Amino acid sequence: MSLTLQNQVRIVIIILVLLWLLSHALFVGVQNFFKGWEFGTLLLAIVIGIGAANLLARRTVSLYRTAVAQEDLPVAKRKYQMMHNFWKRRGSETIKTYGINLLILEANYREAIEKLQMLDIRRIGKKWAPIVTTQIAWCLTQLGEPGKALELVQPLKHQLESMGPESGCYGHLVLGVAHFLLGDSNEAVRYLEKANSTTSPSRKSTVLLYLGESYAALGNAEGARLAYQHAHEALPTGRFGITAMERIRQGGQTFP
Repeated sequence: MSLTLQNQVRIVIIILVLLWLLSHALFVGVQNFFKGWEFGTLLLAIVIGIGAANLLARRTVSLYRTAVAQEDLPVAKRKYQMMHNFWKRRGSETIKTYGINLLILEANYREAIEKLQMLDIRRIGKKWAPIVTTQIAWCLTQLGEPGKALELVQPLKHQLESMGPESGCYGHLVLGVAHFLLGDSNEAVRYLEKANSTTSPSRKSTVLLYLGESYAALGNAEGARLAYQHAHEALPTGRFGITAMERIRQGGQTFP
C-alpha cells in the first residue's frame, strides 16, 4: 500500500529533525542543546522540512496532471485522493476542480457541469473563470448542445489566447468541435488546426479526431485518414485515439 501524502510529509520532517538531533548529540553534546545557535539550526531544519513537504505536494500535483493528460484514470484518481486528503482543510475549491477533471475524463458531463456551476470563482481566482466556462462549453458539445457552447466560448477567445498556449488551444478545440457539430466544417478546420499545437496527448488526440471528422465531412479522404492516424498515435489507449482507429478500420485503411 502506498503512503498517503500526509504520511510522506510527516516522514520527511521527522527524518530531518532526527538527523538534527543525532548530529548535535554527536558533535555538540546533549547537555548543550538549545544554547546559542543550535536553536536556530533546529528552526532551519524545520523550514527545510516544510520546503521538502511542498516539493512532495507539487510532485503529486504534477503526477496527477500527467495522468489526466495521458487519460490514465486509475493513477489520476489515486493522486486526486491524496491531494484531497492533504488539502481538505484549505484550497478545497481548487481541489474540486481536480475532481471535476476526472468527471470529464470519465465522460460524466452532466455532473461535471453541475459541479462547475457550483464552484466559488472568488476562491479559485477570477482569472480562471474563462477556463471554467470553457470546460462547461466542452461538456455541452459532448451533450449535443454545440450552439450553447459556441455562445459561451466565442466571447472568451482572445482572453483564453492571452492566458497562454494551452488555454488558447483549449478554446480553439471547443470552438472547432462546436462548429463541426453545427455543420460548419470549414470553420471547424480553421480552429482545430490552431488547437493542434497543444502539448497534452489527450487533447491532441481529441483535436486530431475531430479534425479527421471535419476533413471527412469536406470530402478530403486522405486528410481525414492522416488526421485519424495521428490521433491514434497521440494517445493509442485514449478514448479518441481508439475512436480514430475505428474510423480508419471503417474506411478500410491501415497504417503504413
